Amino acid sequence: MANPLQILEDLSARARREDPPSIDVSRSVLIRLNQEIPPPAWPMVLVASSTAGVALVILSTSLPLIEMLTDPWSAFFVMAANILP
Repeated sequence: MANPLQILEDLSARARREDPPSIDVSRSVLIRLNQEIPPPAWPMVLVASSTAGVALVILSTSLPLIEMLTDPWSAFFVMAANILP
């Protein structure tokens, strides 16, 4: 069985003797990137605006509940204010 390190060393010595091919692909890559069409932004705008709308509705409905949690007696004062003329 051959030593794996010796095999790797022989392969690297052979690779050092070879000249790499002189191919320039940067121009074709840039042309291809310029031809790509960016994805539309309106789906993300739609999701963000609907999320903001839902958050506003939830916030407006939860404000009385937050007041109830911070001051439990406020519910009694509101009921008393509704009963009094």
